[in-house]
Amino acid sequence: MISKAVEEGVFQLLYFFKVESSQDIIKKTTVLFIGIGTVLTPLVVYNFFTLGKTKPIWGGEFEVGQFYGMFSLMAFFSGLYFIKIKKKNFGILFFVLSILFFAILIIAHKRSPLLGFLVISYLTFFIMYRNSLISKGLFWGLNVILFIFLATGYVYLSKTDHRFIILNEMVIGKKEINFHNLNRFSSARIGIGLDGINIIKTDIKEGNYLNLLIGHGVRSGAYLPHKHSPPNWERYESIFIISEFIEKGLIGLIAVLSIFYLAFKTFLTVRIRDDFDILALGLFVPLLIHLVGSIFTFFWDALLPLYLLLFKIGEMYFENKKSGGI
Repeated sequence: MISKAVEEGVFQLLYFFKVESSQDIIKKTTVLFIGIGTVLTPLVVYNFFTLGKTKPIWGGEFEVGQFYGMFSLMAFFSGLYFIKIKKKNFGILFFVLSILFFAILIIAHKRSPLLGFLVISYLTFFIMYRNSLISKGLFWGLNVILFIFLATGYVYLSKTDHRFIILNEMVIGKKEINFHNLNRFSSARIGIGLDGINIIKTDIKEGNYLNLLIGHGVRSGAYLPHKHSPPNWERYESIFIISEFIEKGLIGLIAVLSIFYLAFKTFLTVRIRDDFDILALGLFVPLLIHLVGSIFTFFWDALLPLYLLLFKIGEMYFENKKSGGI
């Protein structure tokens, strides 16, 4: 557990390292990630049709969902950038890649990355409209296209994913809306959340103020009680407020909420002054998709330090430009 605590704490300090944030670095980084997505696509598709599930070289279906949601939006930003600088062939190529990556996000069957993609896509369209990159008509057109894509994805998932099938049956009245069905639809998160709330209640009742302040520690589910969730689960992965409060306490939860606030404030208030800024904006995407997805999973991810580092590169670019350094 000590090694996990170090891994999940120290590596996040990468964000505070000094990084170079030139246009060349941003171009190479963007091309690298989209290139990785393109190279891995045949393998992911092959595994989907032969093994019945998406699987890259490392990780599983959740990583595929996270990666390809990120790749899709980064490719979209790249396509828009090339259209703006009058290189339409490259622009069309990246838009096609964006759609292809989105399709892989759908077949990964992971709701958290899909939710992250949905929220950040809508916010992206808003930022582009506010910065006069797109007209009002195109803004609503993009929203309609996104809705069609998501509706198509929902229809597909409603036929292939038992969780969506259960949800639809509850909506139309074929199944009761009860704890059992809600727990199945939420992948046991209702039960996990109840266990988490009970632990917090016990800490308050017994006056465990130190645990309330700094938490029970990383993966404390290994020794804390489980009534409604599997006893071998090391984390109370439900709504992140409960999950983070148990492991990190009130102080840690406030720190995580601060990261949410600062990350989204930076993204939503950025000013795009020239075409290249569109490309730089794409480096915010990995962390933001992860943050939205973590609402129903957990703040920590093995690639969180990388997401923080990419965000820092984008953030430094816009700060340097604002101060006249670029």
